[in-house]
Formats: sequence, structure tokens, C-alpha cells
Amino acid sequence: MKWQESIEQKLNLRKQKFVALNIKDRSIAYDEKIKLHRNISKITGDEEIVRAFLVDRLINELNYLPEFIEIEKEYSVGRPKVNKPRIDIILRDRENKPYLFIELKAPDKFESDKVYIEGQLYKLAKLEKTKPKYLVYYTIQENNNIILDNLIFIDYEKYPNYEDWENGGFVSSANEIPAGYGEPKKQPFIKGDSKYDLKSKISKKELESLAKNLHNVLWGGGGTTDSEIFYSLVNIILAKIQDETEKNNGQEYDFQIYSIGKNSENPNNLYERINALYRRALKEKLNITDKNKLAKAHIINEEKFPLNKLLYCISKLEGYSFYEGRNSLNGKDIMGDFFESITRDGFKQTKGQFFTPTPIVQFIIYALNLDNLAIDKLNNTRELPYIIDPSSGSATYLIEVMKIITKELKYKQFDKLNNNHQTQDRFEELFVPDRKENKWAKEYLYGAEINFDLGTASKVNMILHGDGSSNIFVKDGLLPFRFYTKDTAPNHLNVSFEDTLYKDTQAREVNGNFDCIISNPPFSVELDNETKRLLPRSFLFSTKKNSENLFIERWYQLLKENGRIGVVLPESVFDTTENKYIRLFIFKYFKVKAVVSLPQITFEPYTSTKTSLLFMQKKTRDEIKTWNQIWDKYVNEWNMLKTRVSNLLEVYLHNKERSKMPSLKGLKFQDEVKILQRMLKISLDCNTSVKEIIESYQDELKEICSIDKDISEVFGFCNAWWVFGEVAKEQDYEIFMSEAQNIGYKRGIKSEKVTSNDLFDLEYAPNTLNQESILKYFNPLIEKHKEILANIKQEIDKLKSTNEAKTSNIKEKKCLRLQEELQSLQERLLDLEQQKEKALNILETYYENNKIKEEFFDRTDETLIHYFKNGIMKQWVSNDILLRKNVEIKILDSIRKQIQWD
Repeated sequence: MKWQESIEQKLNLRKQKFVALNIKDRSIAYDEKIKLHRNISKITGDEEIVRAFLVDRLINELNYLPEFIEIEKEYSVGRPKVNKPRIDIILRDRENKPYLFIELKAPDKFESDKVYIEGQLYKLAKLEKTKPKYLVYYTIQENNNIILDNLIFIDYEKYPNYEDWENGGFVSSANEIPAGYGEPKKQPFIKGDSKYDLKSKISKKELESLAKNLHNVLWGGGGTTDSEIFYSLVNIILAKIQDETEKNNGQEYDFQIYSIGKNSENPNNLYERINALYRRALKEKLNITDKNKLAKAHIINEEKFPLNKLLYCISKLEGYSFYEGRNSLNGKDIMGDFFESITRDGFKQTKGQFFTPTPIVQFIIYALNLDNLAIDKLNNTRELPYIIDPSSGSATYLIEVMKIITKELKYKQFDKLNNNHQTQDRFEELFVPDRKENKWAKEYLYGAEINFDLGTASKVNMILHGDGSSNIFVKDGLLPFRFYTKDTAPNHLNVSFEDTLYKDTQAREVNGNFDCIISNPPFSVELDNETKRLLPRSFLFSTKKNSENLFIERWYQLLKENGRIGVVLPESVFDTTENKYIRLFIFKYFKVKAVVSLPQITFEPYTSTKTSLLFMQKKTRDEIKTWNQIWDKYVNEWNMLKTRVSNLLEVYLHNKERSKMPSLKGLKFQDEVKILQRMLKISLDCNTSVKEIIESYQDELKEICSIDKDISEVFGFCNAWWVFGEVAKEQDYEIFMSEAQNIGYKRGIKSEKVTSNDLFDLEYAPNTLNQESILKYFNPLIEKHKEILANIKQEIDKLKSTNEAKTSNIKEKKCLRLQEELQSLQERLLDLEQQKEKALNILETYYENNKIKEEFFDRTDETLIHYFKNGIMKQWVSNDILLRKNVEIKILDSIRKQIQWD
């Protein structure tokens, strides 16, 4: 039952009826004892139903007399006084003084319209001759099917100006209307209480308004950087989550502002209680066990985030359940979306650390074929892939892979799962019930983030999206694996073993537990001293300066054999001389599958760094051994050639005696030319003397004969690039190469423009659609129009049946207006019926057994796309990424079709 119908039913069951409400007829009538300043007979919106509920509650439940209630009192404002705003309800005391001065809102307007409190309450209250005692901003809310007050109760004597109330933290003195002129009190929120538990049914619109209000208040006024405010808010949300998850039924929540009579509790006492929650969260949810660190932890820096802002945040968040409300009203991840909007607007992206735009992350995940990998693993091993981002930032990659795997396995590709009991039972363990459908992430998703505040944000982000937070470590992603400790098992990141194929003078430790890495490592950032100190024991190239290259080594350490990688890297990794060593490392230890070059605008306006996406797969031990054998073969050849070429240079350039050069003994002219040709890897004119050849190519020969000393411990004493050239010929394989000119967006500082997209297409037409969905949409609209038409016809007949001469002129005008309205509605009704018929025809044309027909699966039919993108079927449009089966139009189509993963 809808809340409107619940109120109607409640009012109609009253023995003493002071409000008559008929939702079907859209009619309302108030008892004559109630003072109406204008005639109210029609329900013009949900706000009117809220008023009916409150008037009835004031009289029948809270013991106020109807004659003390006024509705729609007008005030004159401005010069000339033509603008006449109204107050929704005034409840007067026994001396006829205004006691409650009430502004009403429809439930879905409560959050968004808070910006009008100053104008609609404070400014109107000043126009009253006698100052009201309390100002009330009011709507209703549903909790466990009970209709409750949802209000802000302002002590007007204590806060006579809006600025005073703002400076006090926008505190509400009560959370329900007091009975019989009693003292207002704030009933504490209690875990598990049917009436006073937190609100868990939360609409997306409510949260969008809440995010906007938080942003306007917290980020308004300057004086504090965006990131400082963002981090403080993240800590506050973390404390709230801790409170919700630790309380037993019957316990009062700590995350709330208590009231004693008319006075709110001391802000310092509140701070201590909330800070204690925060410290417990650091220990239990962020795996921080250092007692000294915990003792020094503060939820906010009061110099940068004053106490009144903390009070404001608590007052705005205290009534919502952030944990149980994560999937409210059949929505998906609405709390996660709420947090992402705060992150987008609040976090200041800085040098070397930029959030990857969501479309790029989604492209990486689908290009890696992680949907099919997850299906294969669940079918064959009853497991899912272990996935990690060792530089997780705010957890964007982990959030997106969580969403995609759940969506693909549970909804879009469920029919690909085996239907045997073993697979289906395991599926239920991982994805059921719906409100915990992301619970699999607790076991299979891992992340590490060195920035404490950003790591905290990633924890909160994961919890709000479905609780894959237990394996987020707020530590540097480059530490030895023994450092990643936590109290709960399992922990796949905390183990390591010696890898004899990964060594210089000694073998290094690897983890080898992960199936996939998705990441955007920080580019060229300064490492902290503790990490620097430990690097030489763990990394081959610990002395190199580019931080992203250390992460490339870490990826090898983390992955299982044939583990997949999809990452963002700066273009410099692929082409600069200083990064030559890491390219050699990549080719030795990985199979490069694809490189997709991105346009310079990808990370703008934050940075114009040119980047590419790298997709590769870790080699098996046998493949690395084969590489080493081939490498050693060509190192030996290079050493032999190097000795002979070096001696030839001495003979022909410096006139050294040939007889003292054993390596040249017995060589003829043709032999020397062949040696030079082989070393230079070019064809030489046999009619040219060896001396002329050497003089022409002496610089090149000296360069090729030089040893890459800085990487010799890893690749041997050789010219590594010469050797690599030969190895690459012998181990030649295709690498998918592509360049994206357009990526679907172009971002500015304040806005984002939609552009064409070379990376992928969207489905627009969903994979599944049934007739029931279409009928469920159109039938209520059609019935509603028919009902209104019947009411208008009835009203016209009623007017025609009256014969009062005095009102004939007015009656004719009203009849004419109603006739016009009737015609308009009839046309609209006809249009709706035609739209319904057309929608059903489209369904029959393109869908069969509720699934899109195979011939239309690749969405190449432009008419079909038009119907869903801009036409009659846009109600059911799908903005999921299109995974084509047959044709290759976009880069994603080609990469998924052409790349074979081992």
C-alpha cells in the first residue's frame, strides 16, 4: 500500500473525523472548527495529503483543539504588497499566540527544499505580530509501514535568526511533534525498534538532495580546501557505519545528537562519542592495530572543520541507515552512488593521482573478458577470480568490477552458468539474497592505498556499494607482503614464496594468488621513506625513479600464472629510453595482448598526460624458462660478436696488431663483413672494404658493443636491446594495437560534454524485455486518464443540471473550460493507447520469449536503437555496455573477438 493510501485509510477509520480525504476523487474537506484562510476542496499534490495527516494527528493523537489550528494564513510582502505568501499551518496556544509555525513538504521534496527554510519559515515568522515559539519544517516518512513525523524543529527563541541557527549547526530540537504543548524532545534512535530505528527505505532523489545540501553547506564559505572537507565527511560516514554495524537490537545509536529538554547535548561530549566510534572503525574496518596511532586519531581537524559543521553533518545523517539502506526501494547501490557523487564533487585531484573516468574503467574490465572468466571459474571450480588493485585510490576499479560481475552473472548471463546443484548452490552463497548480492566481494576483491584519507574513502565506498571492504589495506601497495595483516581470515595478500625465475643476484618473494589486476598506478610520485628502505629486498629495479614501473613489478609478484592485467600507463612507458628496462621486463615476464592509445583529453581538466591502456597476461614458468633459454642463446652470440667487433674496431681504427687478437684468427674478408652485418643487422655492400664499413658505422658499432650495466644483474652482461631484437623475432606474436580518438566524453572544470565513442557502444535496446513491463507502464496511465475523464464528464453534467440564472455566465465559462480539458484528455488518452499498441508491436518485432532476437543482438538496426534511445521505448532504455557477438564496429568488439586469453 502506498503511503498516501495508508493515510487515507487511517483518516477514514477515525471515530472523530476532522479531515475527509478521498484520493480517488482528489477531494479534501476540513472540519468547520479549523480556521481556513482560503477554500481548500481539491488535493493539488502530495503536500496536501501530508497536511491532512498532520491536522488529524494534532487533534486525534496529540490533544490539540481544532479551533487553535489555522491553515494557509496570508502575509503581505514587498512594495506594492501584491505578493502574498502563505504559511501552511499555525498551531496556536491557549492564549492565541502562535505555538508551532509549520511549513509542509511532500516527502520527495523534504531534502531538496531545505534551502527555502530561511524564506518560508524565518522571514514569514518575522511578519507575525507575536513571535512563534517554534518553527517546524515538516513531512512524513514510512518506517516498517508506520507513518511517522519527519521534521526539523527549530527553537525560535533560541535561534531568532537564520544565521544563529546556521552557526549552531542547523540543530533540530525534536524529531516528533510534542503532545499537548509539552516540552519538545528528541526521541533517540534505537536499533531494531519498530518506530524509532533508522530509516532504511531511502529514495535516490532524497540522497541526491542530501548530497547537494551537504555540498552547499560544507563546501560553502571557503577557508578550507575541498579535500580537507571531503576527508572529514568520509571519516564521519565511516563512524556512522561503525555505529550501525556494532549495535545490538534495543541499543541506542551513538551517532545522533541527544537532547535534554529544550537543549541539545554539549558539542564536546558529542565529539568525544563520535570520535570513539571513529577510532573503533579504524581498528575494525581499516585493520589499524597500532595503539599509538589510534590514540592520536581524530575524526576531524577542528581548525579546518569546525564543530558546528560536525553537528550539521550528524543532524543530517543521523536518521538514515547507511548500512541497511544501501539497496533501498529496489534500487541498486544508491548509497554507493551517493558517496560517488560526494567524491566527484569534493575530492581535489592532484599531481600523479587522478581518478580514472568510469567509462575507461568499464572498458578495461570488459576488454579483459572478466565476465566470461568469472563464469568459467564458477562453472569449473565454484570460485570467482581474485582481483586486486594495489593502488586503489577511492576504489573506482574495484567498485566497477563488483558491479559488472554481479550484473553479468546474476542478471545478464545467468543462463551461461551450469544448472547442476554444485554450481547453483555456490551461486546462492555468493549472490543471494538480493540485498547482499555483492557479498562475494568480501572474499575476492583486494586493494591497497597508501594515502590514509583516500584509503579510508575507498573502505567507505566499498562498504556502501555492498561491503567488499574487508580486504582494503590502508598501506603502500609496494610493501613486503608480510605487512598486509588483518584480524579476519582468509587473507590472500599476506603470503609469499621465493620465485627462482624472478631474480638478479638473489630470488625475490612473490605472492602469486591473484587472477587479475586492474589499476591506474600513480605516475612519477615520490615514495615514502619506509617504502624506499624496504624496496631493495622486494624489487629488481628498486633504484629506478618512476613509481609506475615499480607497480609493474608488483603486478608480476601478485599474479598467478596466466593472470590478466588491464591498466592505465603514461605513454612514456612505451617509448622513452629511460623506460627501456621496464619494457624488457614486460616482454620477459608477460604476454602483451593489446595496447589502446587514449586521447590527451582522457584525464582533462586535471592533467593532459598522454596515456595508453595496456592489456597483458603473466607467463607460465615454462614460458619464462623458454624465454630465458632463447635469451641466453642470443646473449652468448652477442658476446662472441662483441669480442670480434671490438677487436676489429681496434685493428682498423687504432692499428692494433691482428696477430694479438685470437678471436680474429683465420677470418677472411667475407667473414668480417658477415660479422659486421650480423652485429648491425643490416645488409652491407661486399665491394666495400671492412675499413670503410667500420669507419662509416663506428658509432653504431660502439653503441651495440656497450653493455647495459644498470640492468646487467637482471638481463646479463650484454646489449639488452640487441638481444631482445633477436628474441622478439623468435617469439613473435600478434599484439592488438588501436588508437581511440573519441572516448564518449570531454570534461571541463564545471561540466562534461557527451561525444562520440570509439571504445564501445551502449545497448540502448535491453537484452531482455517482457510484455508485462510495457503493460505495467501504460495501463495505469490509461486508467488514470479514463478516471479523470469520467470525473470531468460528471462535473459537466452537474453544471448543466443547475438552473441558477445568477451563475449562468460563470457556469458557461466553466463548462467551456472543462470541455476543452475533456477534449485534450481524450486526445492524450488516444495517444497513450496508440503508443501502447506500437510498443507491443515493437516488442513482437525485435524480441522473442522476452529476449532480443539473435539477428538484432549486435544492435546494428538503427530503427531499433532510435526507438529506445529517443523514441517510444525510451522508458526501457539500457545504458549497459554492448557486448557484440558477431560484427566488429568499436574497439571493444574487436578486442573481445580477436584476443585469446590462455
